[in-house]
Amino acid sequence: MRLLKAQVTGFQSFADSGEINLGPGINLIVGQNNSGKSALLRALLAEIPDDRHRSPERYETYRLPAVRINLRIEVSGVELHDAILRSGMEVQLSTRDERDWPAFLPIFFSIPSIIFNLHRSHGNAFYSEQIPSYGISFPRAGGAVPTFANIVGTNGEVTIRDVGSGTGDTLPNLIYWLWQNDVFFFKAERYSLGRSQHIHATRLNTDASNLPAILDTLSATRGDLFNELVDHLREIFPTVGNLSVRPHPQHQNQNEILVWPTEKMGRAELSFPLDSSGTGVAQAVAILAAIMTFDKAIIIIDEISSFLHPAAAKALLRIIQTRYGHHQYIISTHSPEVIGFSNPRTLQLVRRNGYASTVEELPLDRVEMLREVADHLGVSMSDVFAADRIIWVEGVTEELCFPYLYQELVGALPRGLAFLSVVAPGDFLTKRRTRELVYEVYSRLSSASSALTVSVAFSFDSEKLSNSEKEEMTKESKGRVQFLPRRHLECYLIDPEAISVFITARDGAASGHITPEAAAAALRSKALEPRFKINIDWDGQNLGDENWLAQVDAARLINDVCQTLSEGRVTFSKTEDSLELVKFLVADRPAALDGLARYIESLVSKSSTGR
Repeated sequence: MRLLKAQVTGFQSFADSGEINLGPGINLIVGQNNSGKSALLRALLAEIPDDRHRSPERYETYRLPAVRINLRIEVSGVELHDAILRSGMEVQLSTRDERDWPAFLPIFFSIPSIIFNLHRSHGNAFYSEQIPSYGISFPRAGGAVPTFANIVGTNGEVTIRDVGSGTGDTLPNLIYWLWQNDVFFFKAERYSLGRSQHIHATRLNTDASNLPAILDTLSATRGDLFNELVDHLREIFPTVGNLSVRPHPQHQNQNEILVWPTEKMGRAELSFPLDSSGTGVAQAVAILAAIMTFDKAIIIIDEISSFLHPAAAKALLRIIQTRYGHHQYIISTHSPEVIGFSNPRTLQLVRRNGYASTVEELPLDRVEMLREVADHLGVSMSDVFAADRIIWVEGVTEELCFPYLYQELVGALPRGLAFLSVVAPGDFLTKRRTRELVYEVYSRLSSASSALTVSVAFSFDSEKLSNSEKEEMTKESKGRVQFLPRRHLECYLIDPEAISVFITARDGAASGHITPEAAAAALRSKALEPRFKINIDWDGQNLGDENWLAQVDAARLINDVCQTLSEGRVTFSKTEDSLELVKFLVADRPAALDGLARYIESLVSKSSTGR
C-alpha cells in the first residue's frame, strides 16, 4: 500500500492544503515550529479528531464545514488478497457489467497496482468515488450495480461465497482496515512502550502497544532478525549494548523490555527498563520493529529530531535508506541535517500565515541548496561528539554507501565508528600549507569527541590526481589519507544489467526494451565520445578494463546513458541514485564490488589502528 496524494480540508490550521503529492521511499514535510506539519500528519491517522478549521470570520462550530480528508491510495491485488485473509472480512466486489467472477478473481488479485480515491470525514468510514480500474468500477455506496460477488477468506484461500445483484461495494472498507493496520505513526510524546501483556504476537500494533510481545516472539522464533534489530539499535545509539525481554517482576502476565549498556548481559540489576530510558530509544526500537517485520507499510514520523539526537537521526535514516527502502516514509522535520541526509522523493514546505497553513512542493534540487546552506554552517559537531572513531569521506554518497557496503560484504561495523562527509573537499586540494592546516583542524575536531586520542582516517576520490600528487597528500596527512583506487565510487557501478534495471524501474515506458545488451552498447558508444576520452589505450569494448575504470568519469557516463536510453525521461544523480545501483550489485553480483569492499575494510582498519 502506498499513499499517492493527500488533501486536507477544514482541519486544524488547514482550510485547504491543496493536493499533496507523495512518492515511494522518504517524503519530507518541512517547516518552522507551529507551521502545521504535525496537523498535516495527524490528518492521516485512521481516526480523525473533529477539530475544524477556524478563522476570525468563521469560528462557531455550527458554521464550520466538516473535516474532509481526500486520499489517493495504491494497493496491489496481492495486498487485497492477504487483507481479506488477515481481516476475516466478507467483501462485496461490484461491477457495472456482467462478469465471469470465478475466472476474473485470480486476474484481479494479480493486478500490481489498483488506485482508490478515498474520502473521509470525522466519524465516517472510508468510501470511494467511482474509479474505472482494470475493468472494475467501484461505485459509491448506494449506487445500483447489476452484478456483485461476495468474497470471503476460508482456510487460507479467498473464494466466492455467492454471486448476485447488489447496491454497493465494500472494498473501500477493506482499504480502511488496511489503513488501520499497516500505517504507523510515531511522535515525540513519551508512551509506555516497554511493558505489555505476555502473548505470542507476530504483528506490531500501529501504536506499538505490543512492542515487548513482538520482541519476545522475535527473540524466541526469529533470533537472527532480533539480533539484527539489536545491531541496528547499536548503530543508532552507541550507548546501547543490548536488548532483552523478561517477565515483569511485579506485574503478572506482562513482559518488559530491558536495555543494557553493554553487549554482555550479566545481571538484570545492571540493565534499565525501556520505560526508564530516553524517549528516542523507545521510539527507535518501535520504528525498527515496524520496518523489519512488515513487508510493506506506511511509516509516519512526526518531528524526528525532537526525540532523536541529530547523529542518531542520521543513523536511522541511513538504515532506512540502505535496508528498508521498500516502505513509504512520511517524515516531518525542521532539521537541516535530516533534510540534507534523507535523499527524499518529495519535499513539502508547510507555511503558516495567521490562522491558515499552506503546503508547497519544493523541487528536489532545492534539497541540494539546503545541503549547501547547512554545509556553510560548518561540520556537524553533534555527529562528531557521537563517535569514538571517525572516517572523513568525500561526500554524502560515500557517507551513505560505505557503511552499507562494509556491513553487507565485510561484517558488522565496529561500535562507535562514524563515516562523515567533509564540509568542503576542495579544501584538501589547495596549497600545501593550507592542506596541512585542514588535516590538523579535522583531526583536532575528531579528537574533541573523546578523552582518548581518536584515530582519524580520510578517504578521497582519485579524480584526476597524479600518483605524485596523491603521494604528497598522503605524506602531508601523516598517512591518514587514502584514495579510492578508481576515479570515484561510480566507477564501480558501470554494470549494464544494473543500469538497465535502474532505467526500467524509473521509466515504465522502458519496460521490456532496455536490456543489459542495450545498456552495454550505449556505454561503449558514449565512452568513445571526445568528452569521455582519457589518456590510455582502451579498446572501446572491454567495460571491465581496470585502467579505463580507474579514470573514466563514470557518474557522468552513467547519466548520459540513462538519458539516451530513456529518451530524456531518466537521469542519474550521484548523490541520490548511486545507492540504488550499489544495492543491486550487492544482491546480484557482490563479487563486482570486491575491490571497493577491500578498500573500505582498509579504511576501517586504519581508523582503528591509526596506521
